[in-house]
Amino acid sequence: MLINFEEYRAMYEAEEKLWWYKVLHEKVLKEIRLKFVENKQIKILDAGCGTGGLMSFLIKNGYQNIQGFDYSKDAVSFCKERNLSVQQIDITNFDDVFEKEIFDVIINDDVVYQFDNLTIKKIFLTFQTNLKSDGILISNNNAFNFFYGTHDIAVGGKQRFSLSDFEQILKEIPLKIVYYSYWSWVLSPLILTVRLLQQLRLKLNLIDLKKIKSDVVVPSDFINNFLYQIVKIEEKLLKKGFFGSSLFMVLKKND
Repeated sequence: MLINFEEYRAMYEAEEKLWWYKVLHEKVLKEIRLKFVENKQIKILDAGCGTGGLMSFLIKNGYQNIQGFDYSKDAVSFCKERNLSVQQIDITNFDDVFEKEIFDVIINDDVVYQFDNLTIKKIFLTFQTNLKSDGILISNNNAFNFFYGTHDIAVGGKQRFSLSDFEQILKEIPLKIVYYSYWSWVLSPLILTVRLLQQLRLKLNLIDLKKIKSDVVVPSDFINNFLYQIVKIEEKLLKKGFFGSSLFMVLKKND
């Protein structure tokens, strides 16, 4: 919620190109296809849709029955440039917004890091209310506190997560995690080195907090494709990643 206009512009310009977004979007599509095969009529909600890159990707893959919302008017404005069905809604208070609608798929990628656990519980409780009995909730989140860096500050991150954190959050909510994977473990040493250097510079007051930017920057085509291919090879080798700077989860309602 603290992201400024320039960060949303960077996101808007990077979502269809940056290796990280491409991998995440393909992960989401894979889980939807695993669950619903070739059914393209399913109803999808992107809760915290940002500038709409994922929604556009899913639409290009034939999923037309999709809508989204985001708290930021800047994000919604960029979504409108993509001609997407998006509303400006506060994710911490949307209990009554979709009370007459239920969805086959709810997506919540990289949003809840902005909140404390009580607020996250409230958000996920609303998700299960709006999810069909046989639907799935897909959620990607930043992982492990030691990966904390300037990116977290730039996007208003309050915390990073492990699987056990979400298991604790979900204890009193009728949702269960049916699949999870940390990613990307191959690139983790590089990411961790960068973040540790950032932490050191922050402690030494060598970084101007007013000029901090996120990691949403598209590198050269060669490097971008190289990083993308590394993660795709990792996915082929590991069905479930054991370590990484992101945690990808699929949840469903308890039977």
